[in-house]
Amino acid sequence: MRRAPQKYNFGMTYTRAAIPEWSAAKGWSRALLVAAAIAAPAVLFVGLATHSWWLLLLLGGVAALAAWSLLDIRATFLVAVLMATFVDYNTGILTLEMTIVCCWLAWTALLLYWRSAWNGWTQPPAEMLPGLAVWLGACALGVAIGLLRGNSLRNLGLELEAALWPAMGLGMMQAYGRKHAVYVGLGLIAIGLIHTGFGLTMLQIYQRRLGGIYFTTVTGMVAVMLWTAALLAPRRSVRLFCLLAMIPMLAHLLFSFTRGYWLGAIAGLTAASILAWHNLGRFEPAVRARRLLLLPALLGIAAATLGLSVLYFGGGDLVDAIGGRFSSSFSTQVSGETLSNVIRLSEYDTAIGAALKSPFVGNGLGYSIVTREPLLGSIKEQWFVHNYYILLWLKLGIVGLVAFGYLVWRQIRAAKRVADGDSSWLVRTAAITAIAVTVQVLVILLTNYSLADVTTASVFAYVWGYFWAVRADDSRERRGIASAPDRVP
Repeated sequence: MRRAPQKYNFGMTYTRAAIPEWSAAKGWSRALLVAAAIAAPAVLFVGLATHSWWLLLLLGGVAALAAWSLLDIRATFLVAVLMATFVDYNTGILTLEMTIVCCWLAWTALLLYWRSAWNGWTQPPAEMLPGLAVWLGACALGVAIGLLRGNSLRNLGLELEAALWPAMGLGMMQAYGRKHAVYVGLGLIAIGLIHTGFGLTMLQIYQRRLGGIYFTTVTGMVAVMLWTAALLAPRRSVRLFCLLAMIPMLAHLLFSFTRGYWLGAIAGLTAASILAWHNLGRFEPAVRARRLLLLPALLGIAAATLGLSVLYFGGGDLVDAIGGRFSSSFSTQVSGETLSNVIRLSEYDTAIGAALKSPFVGNGLGYSIVTREPLLGSIKEQWFVHNYYILLWLKLGIVGLVAFGYLVWRQIRAAKRVADGDSSWLVRTAAITAIAVTVQVLVILLTNYSLADVTTASVFAYVWGYFWAVRADDSRERRGIASAPDRVP
């Protein structure tokens, strides 16, 4: 006779069992928080004594964010992503900006340690460990080679900060669960809207094409997420909201005038459409045909975006700018539109020549190449290459390329399994979004080094981090352990 499944209150059982085991760690975590509480008033006193009112405003903002993160630890990751997406690599205060981001990440790590002293640590699912181990091992090898070669410590640190993007996913496993899909989605939409407002405002001021933090990959990745949700959402109101929310994201993407971003977005939207079509056939075959109506709706959203952009920018100027960017994509004639192509070909030639000197293990993180500006003939030293795959080969060699490919393959395979096996449309949206955004970023990396800077790597890590949290949540449920958000500290 078959026994009926029993239900247990694993959350309370697990919490009570964990408290004695972590009593020593709990004491240390409290001591660290007390130290932070003492340090904050000390800095405030210094600000008052020196009449540094700007410091008081800064500290007030930091205190508000810290209080928010104490009430809701999930917020620390959203704030980290928002901060990282505004790190500008083209200014003279990059070190200061990266220091602020690193300090916030350290605060996040402190909160995670404090929280896990009561709840215990959530381990990554076994299927994710090989890819993470191989990638982190390749990064460690790159650091060792860079130190042995005497490469720039500053450049080494900048590259390592971006290369360690999987660490955010490991942290998000401790704070997120599958029930936080709406929180994650709204958080990314908010960050995308902030960048839309900022970018379009600066474009209105400068009246010329802008790059860097003004127009980044953030909005394109959010647009792919929204399109995936629109395809899978069972409620019409949710689908309508997602489609309308795509308009500002696509407008920001359009005004980036960056061909790599456009091609990446097209690839990401295509991948999301194909995966969602297959997924609907598996879980909701009755409605799959009706979802084809969203394709004309997407064209309508694109038309609305273009119409609003024409009103904002001017019809003739906008069409000329878009046509010029596309027509110059593969030209090497020396002109204003094609100069970037010539510069990148020169970069590739120099980088490949340097990579061939150490093709298997690379030249280490922090390594720089010397390039010559084609028109002016000026010489400059740069740590980046406008092709992430060549950059990886240059810094980490074939070892790094294989490690990156293995990491991506392992994660995509895990996401595909979840998408094919979970009944929740929100979980399937998270899995398919992670795959589609990866396809999008892989295309962008052909013409840029986006994963070598924290502005793109942070959003990429957040998208994948939530999927890892969902996957870890599922593993906990299978083992009969309460999910992280449900455990009582």
